[in-house]
Amino acid sequence: MKRIVIAAFAAAALAGCARVSDVTKITGTIMSDGITEVNVIVPDMQIDTLVPVSDGKFSVEIPADPTVMGSISAAAYGVEFIPDGTPLVVTLSQEPTVVSKAASKSVQERFNVFKTESMAIQNDFGAEAEQISADMSLSDEEKSAKLQESYDKALNRYEEYNRTVLAENKDNVIALFAIQTIAMSMDDQALDSVLNTLSDRLRENEFVQSLKKSIQVRSETAEGKMFKDFTVEDSDGRTVSLSDYVGKGRYVLVDFWASWCGPCKAEIPNLKAIHKKYSGKGLDVLSVAVWDDPQATKDTARVYGVTWKQIINAQRIPTDLYGIESIPHIILFGPDGTILARDLRGEAIGEEIARHISLK
Repeated sequence: MKRIVIAAFAAAALAGCARVSDVTKITGTIMSDGITEVNVIVPDMQIDTLVPVSDGKFSVEIPADPTVMGSISAAAYGVEFIPDGTPLVVTLSQEPTVVSKAASKSVQERFNVFKTESMAIQNDFGAEAEQISADMSLSDEEKSAKLQESYDKALNRYEEYNRTVLAENKDNVIALFAIQTIAMSMDDQALDSVLNTLSDRLRENEFVQSLKKSIQVRSETAEGKMFKDFTVEDSDGRTVSLSDYVGKGRYVLVDFWASWCGPCKAEIPNLKAIHKKYSGKGLDVLSVAVWDDPQATKDTARVYGVTWKQIINAQRIPTDLYGIESIPHIILFGPDGTILARDLRGEAIGEEIARHISLK
């Protein structure tokens, strides 16, 4: 009897585990006539190949690696997949699917659940927002407050879900999707700790490496550190450096921005007020356009009344140097070039400047 029970437990254990192979066998069906081949791409494996289609069917084998993402496309159809080493069944149609024959234990099926749950959170927020917007008993101010409350609730729910997903997938590519969501709400020390819990293979991923590099450069350009200089060719063809403005004996408020960035443009009235209030008290304002078309920068600056100094066409050079991943990013530099404060926004800009400059 004891041997029978042990055998039953063993069989159950084997039944619950995904059978993972060194290769991922993909079989597929295309729900459209006239398609003779599909394009299989796995960038991290340097795979970009055409696979023939016969009678609407195709098959391909690629190396197994659950830390990468691939895609299969044909005509207007396309779908992403994870080559997790389990047999995958692909259907290319208006609503494409990828199903693992290993069912719930496979990385691909976990990714399917992740997409479904993420969409459910988004849809719940959309339905609630629509209901609030349609409520004629609410004033515009009340609607705005309720919409913000609903958004915050949905964002918290999404972040918590992604934290759970991350904890369960630290050895596969799903972790990278979760990290993208929660990274912005974490300080660098916490983010670095999370990245260090990933598998060795994932820590080699280009995205993870870029996050690691950003954490390092932000540490090197943290408050209290001396500024790091950069030199770019401005839109007018002249060579210009940050050191042309910073470290010259005056406080300098530097705004890294772009013309297409709504929050960036929303900060311009604050900068305009700061410039008017403190320009005669030892403070300069400098706008540095990044990730932007130079002409669009010039046009937007003119429309919004930017009259202070500008560096146009800096692109990624300063953001890579200072570990800036989102804009606007506003930094206050001291007279000697020391970084006094980073990532200032709204009223905090004036409050920080007032700590250093007296209007008397």
